[in-house]
Amino acid sequence: MNDTGKPIIVEETCDTALLRLHTLEQACLLEPECIAEILSFFRHSHREVRYTAAAIIGQLGESARPYVLDLVELLTDTDRFVHFAAMEALERLGRTAKEAIPLIANLLQHPAWDIRFDALEVLAELDAEEYIPQILKLMDDPDSRVRFAAVEALGKLGEIATIYIPQLAARQLASQLDDADPSIRSSATWTLGNFGDVAKAYIPQIAEHLEDNDPAVRSAAAVALGYLGNEAKSRAQICQITLQQIVMLLRDEDATVRATALKVLGEMGEETKMYIPTTVAKRITSCLHDDDAHVRSAAAETLGKLADIARRCLPEIVGCLQDDAPPVRASALWALGNLGRLSRDYLPDIKACLHDQELSVREAAHEALEVLFEQVIR
Repeated sequence: MNDTGKPIIVEETCDTALLRLHTLEQACLLEPECIAEILSFFRHSHREVRYTAAAIIGQLGESARPYVLDLVELLTDTDRFVHFAAMEALERLGRTAKEAIPLIANLLQHPAWDIRFDALEVLAELDAEEYIPQILKLMDDPDSRVRFAAVEALGKLGEIATIYIPQLAARQLASQLDDADPSIRSSATWTLGNFGDVAKAYIPQIAEHLEDNDPAVRSAAAVALGYLGNEAKSRAQICQITLQQIVMLLRDEDATVRATALKVLGEMGEETKMYIPTTVAKRITSCLHDDDAHVRSAAAETLGKLADIARRCLPEIVGCLQDDAPPVRASALWALGNLGRLSRDYLPDIKACLHDQELSVREAAHEALEVLFEQVIR
C-alpha cells in the first residue's frame, strides 16, 4: 500500500510479459477479455513488449477494427522500434485500418521527423489518395528523410497520383531531381518514370542524371528513361532519344549501373527494339565480355530478348556456357531457350550443361531444353 492507501501496481518484467503475450496469442484472440489484456501491454515500459503486443493485434484482421485507434497512438510512441510495429500492424490490416486514415494524416504535421516519416509510409500502403496534396507538401520538408519518404509514398500511389493531380505531382517530383541527398534524387527519378505521359516533358532533366556522381541515381535515371521510352513506343523520336541516352551507361564505371542499363534495354518492349542501331547492338554484345559477372549475365539475358541482335552473335552467347561464373552460364541458357528456333543448332551445347557442377545451371539447361522441345522439336 502507498501513502494514499491504494495498492501499488507492480509492472511485470519484460520476460514475464512476453511469456504472457505468447500465451494470449495461442489462446482465443477473439475473446474481448483476451484482447483487452493484450492492449494493456501497449503501455508497458519495455519496447519489446509494446512491439509484440502491436504485432499480435495486427494479426487479427477484421476483428481488429475496434482497436485501430490504439495502434495509431503507438505511431507517436517514444521508441522507433515500436513505431515500426504499429506501422506493420496497420499496413497488414489494410482496409480494416481505413477509418484511421484521417488520424494518421494528422501526424504529417507532427514535430518529430520519424513520426512524419512513418505516417507517410502508412498512408501510401493504405492507398490514401485523398491526402496526396498533403504528401506533396512534405516534398519540401526540412528533413531529407521525410522528403525521401514523401517521394517514395508518391511512387507507391503511382497511377492514383497521376490521375489525381498529374501535372502538379510531376512538377513537384521534378523539383526533387536536384536535391542534395542522392537517395532523394534517385527515388524522385525512379518515381517520375512511373508517371507516364505527364512526365515526358522531364526526359531532358532525367537524362542529365545519367551523369550524376552517384551510381544509384544513374541507375534510377536509366530505369525511368526505359519506362518513359516504352510508354512512348509509338513515337519514334522519343524512343531513339531514350535508347541513345541509356546506351551511354553501358560504359559506366560502376558495374551495377552497366547491368541496370542492359536490363532496361531488354525490357523496353518489342516496338522499341527496332530503334536499336547496329553500333548499339555491338556495344550490348561486347558486354558479354565485361569484367563483372553481373554485367555479363545481364548482357546474356538482354540478348535473349532481342532476337534480331542475338541472331548475329549466337556463338558468343553460347561461349558464355563456359563462363567461370554459374549465374552467367545460367543466363546464357535462359537466353538460348528464349530465342527458340534460333538456338536449334546449339542443342548439344545446351545438353552438355545438364552435367554442370552447379544445380542452378543444370536447372537452367533443363528449362531451356523444355522450351526448345516445345518450339523446335515439335
